[in-house]
Amino acid sequence: MSDIGNSGSTYICPMHPSVRQSSPGKCPKCGMALVPESARFALLRQVTSNPVHLVVIALVMLAVMSVVIMIEL
Repeated sequence: MSDIGNSGSTYICPMHPSVRQSSPGKCPKCGMALVPESARFALLRQVTSNPVHLVVIALVMLAVMSVVIMIEL
C-alpha cells in the first residue's frame, strides 16, 4: 500500500508541492522531509473510507456552525 519502497515513486514536500524528486530527502526550501506523493491525501482517504466518520464530521460541523450563529445573534 505504501509507495516508500517503490522505485517509481515521486516524493513531494508537504509545504511546497512544487518540490518533487524521485527519491526521499529534504525540501531545499524549508528542510522538511519529502513524502511519497500518494501519501498526500492519505488522511482524507482514511477519514472518508468509513461512513461513520463522515457522519461524525458532519455533526461536528453542524455543531460548530450552530455555535457561531448563536454567538452572532
